Amino acid sequence: MIARPEISLVIPTHNRAHLILQTIEAALTQTMPFAEILIIDDASTDDTLIRLRRFGQRIRIIESAKVGVQAARNLGVEIAASPYVTLCDSDDLLKPTFVETLSGWLATHEEIDSAYVNYQSFDELGTAGDIMSGAPAGFLQGAQVDGQFLFDIPDLYARTVSFQPMLASGVTVKKSFYQAIGGFDPAFDRVPAEDWEYTLRAVAAGRTAICMVPLVLIRRHAGNDSKNLMRQALGEVDVLKFALKHHAAAQPHRDILLTGIRKRCHEVFYESFRRGQIGVAGSVFPMLEPKPTTLRFKLKALVIRAYKRFDQRDTYTVLNFPPPKERRG
Repeated sequence: MIARPEISLVIPTHNRAHLILQTIEAALTQTMPFAEILIIDDASTDDTLIRLRRFGQRIRIIESAKVGVQAARNLGVEIAASPYVTLCDSDDLLKPTFVETLSGWLATHEEIDSAYVNYQSFDELGTAGDIMSGAPAGFLQGAQVDGQFLFDIPDLYARTVSFQPMLASGVTVKKSFYQAIGGFDPAFDRVPAEDWEYTLRAVAAGRTAICMVPLVLIRRHAGNDSKNLMRQALGEVDVLKFALKHHAAAQPHRDILLTGIRKRCHEVFYESFRRGQIGVAGSVFPMLEPKPTTLRFKLKALVIRAYKRFDQRDTYTVLNFPPPKERRG
């Protein structure tokens, strides 16, 4: 019988006392246990640490200075004792068969560096369908299939520009591979879609699998970036621009990435106008290249020019996340 690999779980958290207990309970009630559960507390100021102590020796708590979620993940992976590490945000839930499913499949696929999982979103109103059911035609074309997993998906780096189903919560990665590619980039702290930059590097540098069974529940609430679709879209623009400048794997797909940038900028522009948020539309306006030539767009441009006389803020100030020049040094 092939031995299953041990998997450590790393959960970074900051001021999630009201949510993290449920995340840990889900991790502790697996049909097959994690080798260890590491909680990286990113300088919480609420009663997170007090609540965590109720779990005793079943978890290990690492107290950190305020470093941001990316550096907290990296710290957790560095400390982890297992050859594989699963990441989970402190507001999300792993389903009971997560470890059993991942460890069983990875036991016979040592060549895989990263294994992502299908997921469902949930909030106080209920649970949505799984993300992979909405995959566009052709997204998985050419992939190798083994049981519930697909792997070696062709051009996965480029395909994620139009459909990105791979999140940090639930990814199980070889510790050695994670560290070899540098882990998450702390320069993306507070940037929406920050985990996508890591994912792009990971799929470019190693072999990737996706489990088609939804084994993660992603919580949607006012405190996470994905709830604000405009900020999320501009975070994705930021990631794509960074990739074009710094990722060698982006260059063969340059036109696809540029199209993705234009599409997101236009979506934010028209959506902000629809909501009556002229300041947001005006802040995105300089990023629209090439600019449409329709009468509809020209009228909107006139409104923006008039508005900008009274509001000189840029995109990042209006939407409240740090501009590239502050992050890249």
